[in-house]
Order: sequence, then C-alpha cells, then structure tokens
Amino acid sequence: MLFNPEQKQFFEENGYVVVPDILSPVQLEELRLMIDKVMEGQLTPETGGVTGDFHLQFEPALEHDPAVRRRDKIRVIFHMCHSHPFFWNHATRPEIVDVVESILGPKITLYTDQMFAKPAHHGSLVPFHQDAAYWPNVHPNMLSCWVAIDDATMENGCVRMIPGSHKQAIPHSRYTGTQSYGIPEEEVDISREVPVEIKAGGAMFHHSLTIHRSFPNRSDKARRGLVTIYMPSDLTFVKPWDFRYGFKQIR
Repeated sequence: MLFNPEQKQFFEENGYVVVPDILSPVQLEELRLMIDKVMEGQLTPETGGVTGDFHLQFEPALEHDPAVRRRDKIRVIFHMCHSHPFFWNHATRPEIVDVVESILGPKITLYTDQMFAKPAHHGSLVPFHQDAAYWPNVHPNMLSCWVAIDDATMENGCVRMIPGSHKQAIPHSRYTGTQSYGIPEEEVDISREVPVEIKAGGAMFHHSLTIHRSFPNRSDKARRGLVTIYMPSDLTFVKPWDFRYGFKQIR
C-alpha cells in the first residue's frame, strides 16, 4: 500500500488522513462475513484465554429489548484481535502496518481493536473527545486505523474530525453512560469540523489527540468501522498499565 508524501504531510498538519481502498474487494467481503458472524453470535473467541462471547458493549436503550435482534443492539466489540486469529491477522495486515510505519516509525506495538457498530436507526451519539483521554498511562502518541466495513456517510453517522487538534491534550469532562469522557461542544471550534465520509474498504488513520465525534445513525444503513490501535514500541509509559493481553511488538 502506497502512502505518499502528500498524505503524510496532510496527516501531520491535520491529525488524520484517509487512505482509500486499503482492503481489496475480497478482503472486505471476508471481513464483513466474519464481523457478521460475531454480531450474530455464530463466531466465538479461540485464543487469549477468553471463553464464551467477545467483549460486547450494547446500546443502553436496547440491551434488554427482546424486539430488537442482537446485532442491532451492539454498540462496540472489543479486543477481537487478541481472542481470534482472523482479527489478529487483520490488525497485522501489511497494507495497514505499512501506513502505520510511515507515520509512527519502524518499531510498532499493537494495543488492541474496537469494532464500532453504529446500527441502523439505533446507533447513538459519540460526543467530542480525544482517544488519548482513555489511555492516560502512556504518552499520547498512539495511532488508530479506522477501516470502513460499510460506507460511512453523513447520513449514517460518519466520524467528524477537528483538523489540527492533535497538537495538545485537552481537559475532558467525566460523562455517564457508554461514553466515560468528553469535551463539551462549547469548548470546541465546530466551525472547523469536517465530516469524514469513507467508502467501504477504505481507512482513516488518526492521532490519539485529534478531536472527533459522531452523530446518531437515523438512516436505514449500518455504519460499522473496525479500529485497530498502534503505538511506537519505544512509547513512554507514564504509569503502569495492566492490560490483560499485554502489548505485543508486531514490527
């Protein structure tokens, strides 16, 4: 996968960049099939000492509603790359890790993955935040690769970025519910906000300090994105981090 100097400069200036067609049509279809199986409960963990189901977070208003099928209740699926070999292979794809190396350098450690479901009609709001607020144990220089499993559009709740906001950490407020931390809207220059629409199979790479949010999904189309998260292998830990799966150097 080519990552040209113009794309790298765009990332350095804006804190995010889109790389179209990072997956081939065959890779995308295979990923969709496996995600569908996880969401339907047909695929379960095979590695990492995990038994039963994957680590799921449900939309709070739907979790106990028998009228809504399981896949339409799911908000986030965590740590699939540490509990099933298919998703480990996705997180370590050369097409993705080559871009990560172009941004972070040649020594790369994988943190984890998170699949954001944003189901049709039910996908809820994600307020402004910096990912680094959730990872305070390390110096904030982590990188997320957000692969679009479905087309991400303004109608179904694509991620909305604040370009250039990755230069400093911003204090977060404590929230309740599914989102633990956030930045109040009045503290963000929303005139600079950019909705990032991504065709399925494309990816957005963004810095852990880039401020972003997403609106609810009121459309009839799901907006699923599989995020894999990386850090430089020489990243400074500012306090102990007891992550159950450990931090594995992949390059």
